[in-house]
Amino acid sequence: MRRKILSHLATWIVLFLIPVISGAVPLPYQLIPIAVGVVVFYTNYLWLTPYYYMKGRVVLCWGINFLLLVGIGFIMHSFIGSGVGFVFYLAVLIIISISMRLGSSWQQSEEARFKAEAARADAELSNLRYQTNPHFLLNTLNNIYALITFDTKGAQEAIQQLSAMLRHMLYDNQEQEVQLESEVEFLQSYISLMKIRQSESVDVTFNAELANEGIRIVPLILIPLVENAFKHGIGLAKPSFIHITLKADSSHIDFDIKNSNVPKGDNDQSGHGIGLTQVQKRLELAYSGNYTWEHGLTDDASVYNSHIIINLHN
Repeated sequence: MRRKILSHLATWIVLFLIPVISGAVPLPYQLIPIAVGVVVFYTNYLWLTPYYYMKGRVVLCWGINFLLLVGIGFIMHSFIGSGVGFVFYLAVLIIISISMRLGSSWQQSEEARFKAEAARADAELSNLRYQTNPHFLLNTLNNIYALITFDTKGAQEAIQQLSAMLRHMLYDNQEQEVQLESEVEFLQSYISLMKIRQSESVDVTFNAELANEGIRIVPLILIPLVENAFKHGIGLAKPSFIHITLKADSSHIDFDIKNSNVPKGDNDQSGHGIGLTQVQKRLELAYSGNYTWEHGLTDDASVYNSHIIINLHN
């Protein structure tokens, strides 16, 4: 609004001075073209442009303006002997008025579009968060249920770890971004919980190197990849591994996870692709244009690798 007012003031300061400086109009009548110019300008700005020009009735808009110019020019020529120069002056005003209104309308449309896109992105991101919670809980509770049958103490420890993780999900997950240290603790708790029920033949490592404090990240964006590694990277027939590294500084976050690929049977329903889809959507919503994500199997299909680099500054 302030910018619009200033643009109007600047326009009128210049246009008011044109008839005065030029001396084209006799001195007693110098205020008349200014007053008429104001009327013509805002007739176009407030009425003709929004209700005719912008609604597709362009010819009618210019037709009305043509009649205005002819009528005003005739009157000015009859009373003060000046017509052609003043008509040209009004024509310039009309063009400026239409241009300013179209520019203002375009700017408002762009602002509305940006707000709508931001609102849609926030809503979609919130929806993805709520999808993540039950998906994560389903996997974790299944693990604890299996653990109860042969390790009661381990199940109790798992429930305590799950309680700490739920606190992170309930409180930190509501923020747009969280401290990376908090997210690392969350991942460590999850990995510890999953390792409780794994055999010694499974090699699970997690190394995190944070160069400085205060690094922030969108919450729960990495956990689906860790879940995916435990679902598809561990088998009973031969030794398996999951190796996770996270390195971060003030400029970027580098997350890499490698796991052995254990093919699942046709009847396996554990991998619906929900987690990876969520990761892709959340990366695009939160870090569009500022991340790379490479993931897939090695040539011999023995190892699955997922590598994400998030640039924290453009």
